[in-house]
Amino acid sequence: MFFIRRLCCSVLLCLACNGSVIAGGYILGIGAAADSENGRAFTAFGDFSIRENTWLSATIGSTETDAQVGRFSTTFADVGIDHYFNPVGIRLSGAYWGDSSILDSEDVRASLYYRDDTASFSADYERRNFDFIFGSILLRDRRKVEFHADGWGMTNRIQLTDRITFRLSGMHYGYSRNIRIQPEIDSLRFLSASRLSLINSLIDYRINAGLEFRFGLRSLDVSVGSWQTAVDQSKVDSYTIGFLTPMTDRTDIEFRLSLDDSENFGNTTALTIYLYYFGGS
Repeated sequence: MFFIRRLCCSVLLCLACNGSVIAGGYILGIGAAADSENGRAFTAFGDFSIRENTWLSATIGSTETDAQVGRFSTTFADVGIDHYFNPVGIRLSGAYWGDSSILDSEDVRASLYYRDDTASFSADYERRNFDFIFGSILLRDRRKVEFHADGWGMTNRIQLTDRITFRLSGMHYGYSRNIRIQPEIDSLRFLSASRLSLINSLIDYRINAGLEFRFGLRSLDVSVGSWQTAVDQSKVDSYTIGFLTPMTDRTDIEFRLSLDDSENFGNTTALTIYLYYFGGS
C-alpha cells in the first residue's frame, strides 16, 4: 500500500511542479518494488489533462508477499479527478485494494488544497470500507467482518529556497470497530514482514517529513516516516532516499531506497524504481 501511495504522490508532484508540461498533455508510467522479505510490487498509471487545469488519473497495481502458509497477492486500482481553480483546488478519487479471500477495502478520498508558486497545503479525508474474512479456507462456514475507517490528514509543501523544498504529510484513522478484538484478526500479523503486506494497510496513523534538493532537472530527496499498525499497535520507522533524473526530453527515472525498522519484524530494506513518460504538447 505504501508503494502505491508513494506512486500517487509522485504523480501529484509532477502535476503540481510541472503544470506547463501537463497542460494539454499526459503522464504515463510504470513502477516496480522489491524488498528483503521477498515482497514484490508492480504498477502502471496514467494522468491525462482533459481540460485546462483538470486532470484525470488512473492507477492499477499488484503486490506479492511471503507468509508462513505461502505467498499472498493483492490488487489495487484507483481512479481520480483533480481540478485547480487557482489558487485552490479539489481532488476526488475512489480505489479498491486487497485480497478478497482475506482482507480488502473500497476507498474514497477527497482533498481540498491551496497552491501557489512556493507552497501548497492540502486537507485530506479518506473513507475505507473493509471486509475481513476469517476461518479455515477448507471450511465452508468462513465468516466476514465488515468495518470502516475514517482518515483525516494533511499534505504540505514549502519551497525554502530555489533548490530546497520541505514536505510534511500525515493521516490519522479512526475505526468503527476495535480492530484488536476482532476474531482471528491477529492472524494478519504473521502474513508478512514486508511493508507491502496486508497488516501495513491497517494503520492507526502515518506521518512523513522530508527535504528535496534540486540540481537543474535532477533532484535528490531524503525523508523520515513512521506509522503504527492497528492490529497490534506496533510501530514502524522508515528512512528513504530518492533520486530523480531525466533519461530523455520526455522520460524520467526515479530510484528510491528505503529502510524500515519494525518493532515486530526488525529491519527490512526496499528498492523501488519508477519510469515516467511526459506526452502531449
